[in-house]
Amino acid sequence: MASDPNDRARKAARRASTTPVVDQQAARRLLIAGCGLDQAPTKATRASVLRVIRQLGFVQVDSISSVERAHHLILHARLDGYAPTLLTHHTEVARTVFEHWTHDASIIRRDWMPWWTHRFAGSKERMLRDEWMRERLGRNWRATLASVKATITERGALATRDFPRPPRAGEGWWDWSPHKSALEFLWRAGELAIHSRIGFEKVYDLSERVYGTPPPTSTRADLVTWACNEALTRLGAATAREVSQFMNAVTVAEANAWCKEQAAAGTVVRVLLERETRRDVPGFAQRNWQAAAARVDPHTTPRLLTPFDPLVRDRARLKALFNFDYRFEAFVPKAKRVHGYYTMPVLVGDALIARVDLASDRAAGVLRIDRVWIEPGVPKRRGSAQTTSACLRLASQLSLALK
Repeated sequence: MASDPNDRARKAARRASTTPVVDQQAARRLLIAGCGLDQAPTKATRASVLRVIRQLGFVQVDSISSVERAHHLILHARLDGYAPTLLTHHTEVARTVFEHWTHDASIIRRDWMPWWTHRFAGSKERMLRDEWMRERLGRNWRATLASVKATITERGALATRDFPRPPRAGEGWWDWSPHKSALEFLWRAGELAIHSRIGFEKVYDLSERVYGTPPPTSTRADLVTWACNEALTRLGAATAREVSQFMNAVTVAEANAWCKEQAAAGTVVRVLLERETRRDVPGFAQRNWQAAAARVDPHTTPRLLTPFDPLVRDRARLKALFNFDYRFEAFVPKAKRVHGYYTMPVLVGDALIARVDLASDRAAGVLRIDRVWIEPGVPKRRGSAQTTSACLRLASQLSLALK
């Protein structure tokens, strides 16, 4: 006998009425804490740099250096007196972190490396099917891969510049030579690792010479549990899609199934998420999310955040939780930009109160501020003059730290 649609609707309404709602403020505070922005910046040391990376899980790497590289800006927002050499110690000396892909290129805590065996295998499989990569590797791609790996085995750590570049190879960002393509292929497949960098150029070596014996591969089920748990720990409350996209290690379907299983087991909680004008977005939260959100008292130290900061990088979530409509305009034609090439949001407490358009003038050794925008609705006690002054002080500190 078919069920009554009205009865199904009534049952759904009853479930919704008893499902806790994570309001915007609670969700903001959980996320701010998960992003390590709830406390005042601590003194930058080698130990504190590693502590921040372990707390975040990873920091995104990006090539744009209009102000400074994204990974340095992420750490600078959380550490007082941060200098890039502190991170270099971990990437090139202590090897307590490694470079690979999460949702994007990232510097990742070293103890997470065992989980990357799945990504290595998946990347290799995808690249072998990818016409773009095969085209750049060339017709004799198997021989090119073997030759590049053999050369590094014999000669040690090498950069793209150490291999011949065919005269026909273009100069575009993605117009890779066969040797550059082979280096990237072998790195993404886990056979090579980033040994160091010359400026921003990667220097590659055999993975076992950089990080030792490859770790054993875990089961897919264990990977799903680890990835979803780590994501929800840092997000606080999220949709299954947001859990999946935190590291792009598992599919949305896998994240959704895991969240539902854990909700049934009582280790996570089904919730409704308040997002802008809605209070009925299905999601999941840490079991103690209410107490955790109540404990968060975001520090009022202003922070300049890179567009790639973990708080900012998910633009849809940023708008939904902070009512902050942000667009990264570096790739927008200059005439069509609204705020500027590299605009950095300003966080104070649990609110994004302004955005600043910055650019480094390295010849003059200064950081130039083209314009400061105060967000609509900023309380008068944080009036335009005071906010602008705070932004100028932050930019000054950034300039001194990252010259």
